[in-house]
Amino acid sequence: MHIVEGRPWRRALECVAVGGTEGRRPWHGAPDPHDRDLLLVVLSTDPRMVLCVEVVAGGATHPGGNIVVRPSETVLFRHGILFDAVKKRSGLHVRMYESYRGADAHAILDALDKEYHLDTPWFTPARWLDGHGVDF
Repeated sequence: MHIVEGRPWRRALECVAVGGTEGRRPWHGAPDPHDRDLLLVVLSTDPRMVLCVEVVAGGATHPGGNIVVRPSETVLFRHGILFDAVKKRSGLHVRMYESYRGADAHAILDALDKEYHLDTPWFTPARWLDGHGVDF
């Protein structure tokens, strides 16, 4: 699994919302993706937000950093998931533009799943006070 950045964030949202051109996405940070690799897409916002999980189609990175994905297999998160909360919950030192395999990838995906199933927007005072997210 590769941690990639969707930038600019507005273009990243548009690509996922309308499907992009032939499944090409403006994801940056996966230097050598392979067919069926997972991409954890994090928006270039402040704070960083997880947009979706995508599956690489083919494995080639196109000029301009575009990666071809399988749009029918995209998992889009409909409410904001704070990347820092996923990192904290995983118990790992998760970094942008890195690749994770095996138990580490599973820990990140498990943390993402738990954050998603909280079903509570990240920007509420209750979320800030319960210790999930950015440290103050």
